[in-house]
Amino acid sequence: MIQLKDLNVRDPYIYSEDGVYYLYASASDRIAFVCYRSRDMAEFEEPVTVFAPEDGFWATKDFWAPELHRYGGKYYLFASLKSDVHPRGTQIFVSDRPDGRFEPLTEYPVTPCDWECLDGTLYVENGVPYMIFCREWLEITDGEMYIMELAPDLKSAASAPVKLFSASSAPWTRPLSANNYITDGPFVIKRNDGYTMLWSSYSESGYAMGVCESKSLFGPWVHCAEPINKNNGGHGMVLTRDEKDYLVYHAPNDPAGYERVKFMPFEKPV
Repeated sequence: MIQLKDLNVRDPYIYSEDGVYYLYASASDRIAFVCYRSRDMAEFEEPVTVFAPEDGFWATKDFWAPELHRYGGKYYLFASLKSDVHPRGTQIFVSDRPDGRFEPLTEYPVTPCDWECLDGTLYVENGVPYMIFCREWLEITDGEMYIMELAPDLKSAASAPVKLFSASSAPWTRPLSANNYITDGPFVIKRNDGYTMLWSSYSESGYAMGVCESKSLFGPWVHCAEPINKNNGGHGMVLTRDEKDYLVYHAPNDPAGYERVKFMPFEKPV
C-alpha cells in the first residue's frame, strides 16, 4: 500500500463509487494514465494503468490531467495530450469500469484541432453534455476559458466554442512572464441559483486557484477578488465525502517531484 503523503501526483482527480475512491493521475513517464484505489483516502493500492498508447497513436508526450466522469452508463476519461506535429488537445476515452482499460472514443481530441487546448472537463445540464476547457497561453499569450456543447455520444462538438473569459480578467491573476497569463483546470459545480467554477492561474504568490460565479454556464462569470488558495498549489476539484465538500488539489506546484495531493474544507461562496 502507498500512503497518501507519499504520492507524487499533479492535477489530482478523485471519483468515488460504492465506497471506493479512484484517484487518476499521469504515469511517472507522462505517456500513460494510471488509477490508484483506496477505501479510506489514507492508503492506496499500487496504481493500475488505465490507458497506455499503442503504436500509431497520435500523441507522444504530455499526457496530463486525467479526470473521470460517469455518463450514460459508461465511464469517460477526459485528458490532455500532445505530439510534436499535433497541437495539445483534450481527448475522451471510454471504459465499462472506472479502473478498467480505457479506449480512445475518437481518433483525435474533441477540442478544436488547430487550437492549443487543455484541461477539458465534462458538465451535463438537463441531459446536454458540455465541455469546458482552456485555450493555452502558449498559443494566444492571454489564456482563455471556453465552453462547447458536445454531441450526445461525446464523439464530436455540437456547437462552436464560446469564450467565457480571459485569464487576465480576474483581479488576482498575474502574468507568468511578460504578458503571458495562464488558464488551467476548470471545475464547475451547480448552486441553487447559479454556478461556481474553480480554475487556476498565477497570483502574486505563485500558482493559485481562483473562484468565479455565474447565473448561466455561458456567463458572464464574476471573479472573486482573491484566490481561494495561493500556497503555490492548484488545479482543484470538489469531492463530497461524509456529506462534506473538500477541495482536492496539488501543492506545491514546483519543484517537480514534490507535488502532493492536498485537501481542505470547501464552502461554496454565498
